[in-house]
Order: sequence, then C-alpha cells, then structure tokens
Amino acid sequence: HCYLKCGQGGEERAKAYVEDVLRRSFPESIVPRVQTFMDDIREEQALEFKLRGIVLFMAVLTLLISMLGIYSAITLDTEYRRKEMAIRKVNGAGVRQIALLFARLYVVLLVSTAALAFPLTGWLLQAFSSMYASFISVGPLFYGSIFLSVVLLTVLTVFVRIRNITRVNPAEVIKRE
Repeated sequence: HCYLKCGQGGEERAKAYVEDVLRRSFPESIVPRVQTFMDDIREEQALEFKLRGIVLFMAVLTLLISMLGIYSAITLDTEYRRKEMAIRKVNGAGVRQIALLFARLYVVLLVSTAALAFPLTGWLLQAFSSMYASFISVGPLFYGSIFLSVVLLTVLTVFVRIRNITRVNPAEVIKRE
C-alpha cells in the first residue's frame, strides 16, 4: 500500500493520475486498482460501519421517543394546570408569562440532563475512538449542535402545547371545572 496525500477535492484527479502511471508502467495483463485510505478503512472495518448505521438509526429513534415523551409531559402538565392558566389569563397574564412559567421547568431539565450526558458521552467516545485510526472529531461544535437540536425540538414541542393552552377561553375552563 502507498498512500498519497492530496488537497481537498483533488482525490479524483490524483486517482486518475496514479491509474494512468500504473497502466503505462505495468503490463496489460495487470489491471491497476487504486483505492483511497477511506476505502481501505471501510473494507477493514465493514462491521463497524454497519454498526454506525444501526447506532445512528437508534439515536434518531431515541430522539423521536424523547420528543414524544416531552410532548406527553407538557400535555399532562398543561391539562393538570388548565384552571391555573385560566385564572392567570383572567388576571392579565399574557402568552409570554404563561410560556415562561412552563419553560423554566424544561430549561432546568435540558441543562441538567446535558450536564450529565455530555461528560459521559465524551468519556465513552474517547474510549471508543482510541481503538480506531479514523474517527469523528468531538469538540464544542459536536456538543453544541446536539444541544441546539434538542433545544430546538423541545422548544417547538413546548411552544405548540403552550400556544394551544393560551388560546383556550378562561370562562370555558372555569365553567367546566
């Protein structure tokens, strides 16, 4: 094996040049095969790449189940506190005050779970990546993007439920109770 380092986007040009040199140098009976370092890694670690796909699928599935759990929790919370929200609306509370009332709980939940999960994930990825020559880079951007995506999905889920609860007529809620 001989690996050549080439610039970004120059992989195809380098492969074509090496194949051309090999075709001119070898007899016609030998067909040159040029692969990249990543091709060799995929060949040697085929099981790991399949496992990566399975883990990615499970991560997305877990995220969806978590979002359904958050939706369920906010639904139960808003239904349980429906009368309180109606009284707050009658007393002049706006959508912002009601949203902040619910948002505090979910901000605390997000920050506390991130404070527990990120160090554990960092340790596990560090231990796992030491076994391989090529692995994902884990840094502030990695954790920031995960945290931001979870925050955005949670905010969207909570916003939909809070918007629904603030549109309810307070008189109807109090009459029903």
